[in-house]
Amino acid sequence: MTDEQDLKNFEKEYPYPDKIGIESLFKFSKFDIGRIQYLEELFVLGKLYHSLPGDFNDPFECKPHFNWSNNPSQVRIIHKHLVNVALKNGHKIKEAESLISDSMKKSEFMQESIYDSVQKTLSKTRICCFTTKKENLLFWSHYADSHKGFCVEYNATLFPISSAYKVKYENKYPVVIYPSPPNALGLKPVLIKSKEWAYEEEFRTIFVPYPKLQPTNDGASLILNGSEMKNVYLGAKMDDDCKDALIDMINRGPFNPGIWDVSLSKTSFKLEFDERQKA
Repeated sequence: MTDEQDLKNFEKEYPYPDKIGIESLFKFSKFDIGRIQYLEELFVLGKLYHSLPGDFNDPFECKPHFNWSNNPSQVRIIHKHLVNVALKNGHKIKEAESLISDSMKKSEFMQESIYDSVQKTLSKTRICCFTTKKENLLFWSHYADSHKGFCVEYNATLFPISSAYKVKYENKYPVVIYPSPPNALGLKPVLIKSKEWAYEEEFRTIFVPYPKLQPTNDGASLILNGSEMKNVYLGAKMDDDCKDALIDMINRGPFNPGIWDVSLSKTSFKLEFDERQKA
């Protein structure tokens, strides 16, 4: 299979939201006075924070299996890659060739070293998670502090939200490709989760904070331009003081979203949304 075909298959399995008719993505958060700086960075400074895998509630996040291949062609690819790494670290060509050849004779040691290297790289990956519905009661309970938090609706047709990948849920444990492809194919291990999580209907924006990407991120957050935020929904049990503080932050920032109060239906297990009139 060619690289071009691999990429086409990747785009079908992990599509961008607007490619499958999704115009909005939602992110639920709690209103934590101890994290007020994070909230101000989002609403006032326009910085969309991306977490590290170690901060997530799923302990399997970004921990793919590495399967050592005895296929001669794959071994040659790995050997060449590792030699190049050694050269970049200051080794001479003959020294690098000898070092890598000797190391690869110890396949168990090499497999463990590669696995550790992959894990180190993935542990620095920055991820922001979204879902497709604001009505999800489990999300309001789990991620919005039992309805005391809020939900932000983002425009999924505008960058960078439009660059979110759809997460794939399957029972097969993810396997890492090494060396990692220099394109989106290398993101697969970050986009596969157990089917137990399928109800989340998750999309993810992802970046690794390389210095050359600084115009679009500050190392922990993607920089928004002010047009991405469509609506903000205030939880049914959110304190009025917290609502006022959040709205004040929005008014001081670059966004102009609709503000909605959320309430519990009195006749069904549903939420009701009422938009506030703008002053």
